[in-house]
Amino acid sequence: MDTPKPARVGTVADQRAARGSLALASVWIPAVGLSDEWAALAARASELLQDTLTTSMVTVWATAPLLSVLLYTYLFVWVARLRVVLVLYLVFCVFDPRPYDGVGRRVPGIRNLPLWRHVNAYFRPKMVFEAPLDAREKYVFGTHPHGVIGYASQLIAGSTGLGIESHFPGLVVRGVTMPATFSIPFFRDYALAMGCLSCDRSSIRRILSDRYHRLHQSLLVVVGGADESMLAHHGAADLVLLKRRGFVREAIRAGCHLVPIYNFNENSIYRLAPNPPGSLVHRFEMAVKSVFGFTILLFHGRNPFFTPYRTRLVSVVGRPIPVRRSSDPSDDEIAHYHRLYVDELTRIYRKHKHKYAPDGPDIRFVA
Repeated sequence: MDTPKPARVGTVADQRAARGSLALASVWIPAVGLSDEWAALAARASELLQDTLTTSMVTVWATAPLLSVLLYTYLFVWVARLRVVLVLYLVFCVFDPRPYDGVGRRVPGIRNLPLWRHVNAYFRPKMVFEAPLDAREKYVFGTHPHGVIGYASQLIAGSTGLGIESHFPGLVVRGVTMPATFSIPFFRDYALAMGCLSCDRSSIRRILSDRYHRLHQSLLVVVGGADESMLAHHGAADLVLLKRRGFVREAIRAGCHLVPIYNFNENSIYRLAPNPPGSLVHRFEMAVKSVFGFTILLFHGRNPFFTPYRTRLVSVVGRPIPVRRSSDPSDDEIAHYHRLYVDELTRIYRKHKHKYAPDGPDIRFVA
């Protein structure tokens, strides 16, 4: 039987993003007769303005959680007539059930925001599929590595125009994140609009169950979590996966195919501060994690405004692993599918490493 060739989907979308970027840049060039020298100068100025705009938009997007907190604080302190409304809004954020109901508050039109044209031009995201996906099936996608922030995962699951749904119409993919995200004023509404939901167990089961809603949804989860984010050093491929089996259990319970995804260059978006075990930085990160369930990382970007480094994000989607449904899977069943998942993730990394991370190390499972 012939092995299906990898479906390198995304070329058309990449070209469309590039054309949009060039079209936006061209509006800065005056439509008047210019000498070759002045025309070249105008073109360079146009390119510089476009690059500045793109970098600024990506910086705002990357720092949106912090900017949201600062905006809320500013309005609460300096705009007295809004304080009652802001307090009521914060109470609503805490008790809003939508992040946990398996449906959320997704806004389809958000994929048309001009923001994504700049994000796509900056990171030039690309998706490579080892096999086609069937919209009639449900999947549990595991994405690796976590990275400092997990930008590639946002682009894959979010309504950005270049995610899984854009390549396979009919699929509905819901990304999940830590519940604390939905306590951040303003930013939590953006996350909900993008289709993101809470990663707690009850929320995941509602996402994958057709009993709570009519949607036929798949799940995307950043498996490594906070532990893996502390390993997100530039060029590294260290993963926390061997002890993570909850997502496999939920896939078996719901009868969903398992699909590993490796995001090349995710760990190169920021530069993580050295944090070897026992160091002051590592102790600080572990102390925060023990209290809040997530950690605060010390890192830097291209400038003091935490602008990400400009690197191409390539997400390789492995072959779906068929799963036999079981309402109460045994440890042996979970271990079996987990082993198949680890093997497939290792395979796609080693197959594509020479092209997308030629200087990178071999994949390593540290926990």
